[in-house]
Amino acid sequence: MYEDNELVAEFVIESNEHLANVESQLLAIEAGGSNIDVDLVNTVFRAIHSIKGAAGFLGLRNINDLSHSLENVLNKLRNLELVPNSAMIDVMLRASDQLRSMINDIDNSNGMPIADFIKQLDEIAAGVAPTVAATPVAMETVQTTAAADEDSPIEIATPTLVAETPPAVAAPAPVAKAASEESRPEASASVEANIRVPVSVLDRLMNLTGELVLCRNQVIQAISCRNDSGLEAVASGLDQVTSELQDAVMQTRMQPIGSVFNRFIRVVRDLGAKLGKESNLQIDGKEVEVDKSIIEAIGDPMTHLIRNSMDHGLETPQERIAAGKSPSGQINLRAYHQAGKVRIEIEDDGKGINPAILKEKAVSKGVITQDQADQMSDRDAVRLIFHAGFSTAEKLTDVSGRGVGMDVVRSNIEKLGGTVDVESTIGRGTNILITLPLTLAIIPSLIVESCGNRFAIPQANIAELVRIRADDEHRLTRVKGVEMLRLRGSLLPIVRMKQILNLENEEAATTSSSVIVVETGRARYGLAVDGLHDSEEIVVKPLGRHLRSCKCLSGATILGDGHIALILDVSGIGAEAKLDLTDQSDLEAKRIQDDLHAGEESQTLLMFTNHPQEHFAIPMGVVLRVERIRVDQIDSVGGLEVLQYRGASLPVLRLENNVNARPAPTDLESVFVVIFDINGYEVGLIAPQLKDIQNVAMHIDATTFCETGVCGSFVLEDQAIRLLDVFKIVEKHRPEWFEHHKVAAETRSHDPIVLLAEDSDFFRRQVKSFLEEAGFQVVDAEDGQIAWETLQRGEFAFDLIVTDIEMPRMNGFEFSRKVRNSEQWKEMPIVALTSLASDEHRREGENAGINDYQIKMDRERLLSSVSRLTQTDVETLRRNAMREDATRELSTAGV
Repeated sequence: MYEDNELVAEFVIESNEHLANVESQLLAIEAGGSNIDVDLVNTVFRAIHSIKGAAGFLGLRNINDLSHSLENVLNKLRNLELVPNSAMIDVMLRASDQLRSMINDIDNSNGMPIADFIKQLDEIAAGVAPTVAATPVAMETVQTTAAADEDSPIEIATPTLVAETPPAVAAPAPVAKAASEESRPEASASVEANIRVPVSVLDRLMNLTGELVLCRNQVIQAISCRNDSGLEAVASGLDQVTSELQDAVMQTRMQPIGSVFNRFIRVVRDLGAKLGKESNLQIDGKEVEVDKSIIEAIGDPMTHLIRNSMDHGLETPQERIAAGKSPSGQINLRAYHQAGKVRIEIEDDGKGINPAILKEKAVSKGVITQDQADQMSDRDAVRLIFHAGFSTAEKLTDVSGRGVGMDVVRSNIEKLGGTVDVESTIGRGTNILITLPLTLAIIPSLIVESCGNRFAIPQANIAELVRIRADDEHRLTRVKGVEMLRLRGSLLPIVRMKQILNLENEEAATTSSSVIVVETGRARYGLAVDGLHDSEEIVVKPLGRHLRSCKCLSGATILGDGHIALILDVSGIGAEAKLDLTDQSDLEAKRIQDDLHAGEESQTLLMFTNHPQEHFAIPMGVVLRVERIRVDQIDSVGGLEVLQYRGASLPVLRLENNVNARPAPTDLESVFVVIFDINGYEVGLIAPQLKDIQNVAMHIDATTFCETGVCGSFVLEDQAIRLLDVFKIVEKHRPEWFEHHKVAAETRSHDPIVLLAEDSDFFRRQVKSFLEEAGFQVVDAEDGQIAWETLQRGEFAFDLIVTDIEMPRMNGFEFSRKVRNSEQWKEMPIVALTSLASDEHRREGENAGINDYQIKMDRERLLSSVSRLTQTDVETLRRNAMREDATRELSTAGV
């Protein structure tokens, strides 16, 4: 039929590009009503006109004719001869869906029936109302797509990767089958996947490829000359070029997530009509970019979640009015980057999920026992919706309630290396939280060893590392037959790799092991291994047929030394070990928490020795990264030691030159450098020998070893360990890096007053001195209860609150909720002080009204946060004062 297949393939690609935003643009035209945005209509007109012209040239008669009729209506709209309404837009939407179906099935397009579409469009252009009611068809459309989504595995196939295209909407009855997603034949015109790439990116790839060729030639030359030192230099250059090339290639795969998000405007609109509900969809973060493979895979899971929000979440207008809400519900769809991952939130302000009903149904279905239900928290009860075959729908509908769906959503997201979680409050709404990696092609992973075998664990799933020594048996216990580790006052389930994978090796280490604390959407547990190797960026390879059925493995990779490592599936291991049920150790954890000694402060610390007999610690919260280097890589320039690092000079400091410490051994060939980010500048501290990274509950002595750069000391395993203040150490050498605090204090109209709630005497003094040195006034309180009483007395006009989280009598979350629920202080900025905060703590803090989280020992970020929030508050007060002055002047003038 076609003489030039390449031309047809290009037509399909470009036409899908033209149609990518037509749906959202038509919905925007509908929302505008009589206030027609002529520019927007012109944009849609040009897209359809381009499709019509190309289709006519290629002899695609039906595509040409349907485009022509659609173009006529758009022409009337842009000339203001028609006013858009829902019925008209419904016909245009269905016509664009049919147009997309024909474009993606070129060989059969001329045989597809389009007479009804053309008739309705021509009637609209002639000023005649549509002959077929739009809303019932929209209902039929949702019915069809809902059934398809719930009964089949969630997959997505797109004819082009230029832009995601939503499922086709059913046409009127005579042609519904031809236009539906289920019956649409695969495009027989072979069209390869395509991505639009800026020329600048291609230029960069070409330059880097040239650099790679040069590096290859240098490697060959160095090997032939047996020049080992030259080979090391070439290897370093090769590593840098490869990293840049990898980054450039990954950039070509990144696409904005808005191509998926835009489809949900139509989904919400059609479901609202079907269910008799009013709703607004607010989309934020369309510009967030993720790998194209992620884009392709998340469309259907998210469609299911949006549909659940509409069906289960939002109430009818009558129910909302009776509950004191606005008749129109709100759904917020957000995407943002966090900690090297993509976070997606689907939040509604509906009726929420009742945990009591979930527990009752779970017990009746045998998902959990009554004893488990009695011990289960409301948060864990809400997560029961992710169990297979579990539904709370009172009746079966075509939208939801089949008991199929949320477990499929979870499993498909976890296949991408992501997690999904849920938060819900009765009467206030539900929030679904999805975490996804940026890419699936190359994954940063930690290489571990168990029984002589090496495995890779994706770093996205790793929360922390814990070292278990032979004399740490008191930290291990059993609860209901499950091995548990006491970790910061709570119990962590332990899975031993050699048991879960049936590994055997008599020479495996038995005296000590490492525990990798991993997190998935279902569980948080510790994976016990024999040893740790380096971190590597791995390329994922599929498993062989004999291993594909193993739920604990997700793939394999070839390591830098040529060995093969299997990639662990963290969620699969949790399921295999039956850790996907709720935590049954709450009572035991509470008992352990009560046994903690009063006055102890828990911090995750990096511990090292400078001289073998002197021990030091640095809070992990202030550490940017740790690198191992050769001693000969450190140069001395102008009396300052620097490390040539990543194409720049990194200043490095020695501990013995800054505090009272013995010199490091001189016979070391390599040392570690702990790197910090100080107000945008990077600096390193030499740590000759790392000992451990450990969470320590400690009593801090602030007097015995106190000096500039050492803020205190504590005793661990009969050894005195000094706690370093890296900011004071760096400030001695680079005072100009800290000048902005003095400048900020001098420019303030007044010294803001901060209310500080902290139960640790040491940290209360530390934080208070940080703030006072930066020009803030501080009133401190020993716990949340005292802080609340201080606030209520009204003695001080506070500008901001800084609060610890874990405190006796009233913790930081409870204190924050009291502040937010008060009429007088509900707008008061609140900063939470914590150790390394988990995502769960952060979400709880956001719900309690906390504005920002900061690490206790990270002085600079804490000061920046306090300065930013108090400046905002001061500006608000200044504007309010100006308005009050203006009001008084008008009143005096008799206005």
